[in-house]
Parts: sequence; structure tokens; C-alpha cells
Amino acid sequence: MDEVAILAALGAYLVVVLIILVVCYVLASLSHMKALKAMGYDKAWMAWIPFAQWYACADAATAGRQDDVKLFGSVSVPVSLYKFWWVLWLILQVVSQFFLGSILGLLSTVVQVIFLGNTYVKMYAALDGTDEKDQQVIGYISGFLPIIAVFKFLFGSYNTKVRK
Repeated sequence: MDEVAILAALGAYLVVVLIILVVCYVLASLSHMKALKAMGYDKAWMAWIPFAQWYACADAATAGRQDDVKLFGSVSVPVSLYKFWWVLWLILQVVSQFFLGSILGLLSTVVQVIFLGNTYVKMYAALDGTDEKDQQVIGYISGFLPIIAVFKFLFGSYNTKVRK
């Protein structure tokens, strides 16, 4: 094979990967926007901005509460910290590239599962009209595999209402 053919194959591969990434981003943003609108969140457009999507979901899940948020039914976290959990996740991701990579990478995954999973638990319960205890398993699994939340939000039939 000559160099031109190799570069053409690599270019085609990169185009396919880029298309897949764009489709995944659009589907995730659409699904989260739909869920945020169904929860009455007035800034559902934040679903299109990376990390702001996680903030918006946490903000909608706490629905204007000023007290602490319960994780696993017993651990209390202030609402202001709960909404910005993704900053800790981001710091752990960046620092893991330079120091104790595997340990901090695992810790960042644990932070994601706990906080994003808990956010999904609260959102699923609000959207389905059920108790949070009924949604814990699927919520925390969704924190590890957010594709579950994308499908659940995208194909769920929710009434959309905007709260002011």
C-alpha cells in the first residue's frame, strides 16, 4: 500500500468516528433536554452544553431545594455542592493524567456513578411519578452507563411543562 491509500483510509476512519460522536452528542442532548422540559426546568437549553448538562440535571433534580440532598438515603450533601459535583469529576480526570492515573481515574468514575446516578434516580422518580427507592438500581446503573438515561429520556412519554 502506498502512503496516499493509508492516509485516505485514516481520513475515512476519522470521518466515520466524527459522525458517530456527533450523532451520540445530539441524541444525548436531545434526550436530556426533553427530560428537563418535562420536569419543568426553564433552562432546558443547557442540555446542549457539556458539563452544564450535568448542572442542569442536578438543579432540576433538586427543584429549588435549599437543604441538603441525601445520597443513598443517609449521606447528606449541601445542594450547592451537589449541583457542582462535575467540577470534582473534572479535576480528578485532569489530575489522573499526571499523578496516580489509575487510582484517580477509578475515583472519578465512582464520583460520576454516585452523583450522576443519584441525579438520575431523582429525575426518574419525578418523571415516572414513583418513589426514589424504586428507581435506585436503574439510576445508579445509568450513572455508570449514561446511554441508559438517553434511551429512557428519549423514548419516555412525558408531558412538557416549564416552571418559572
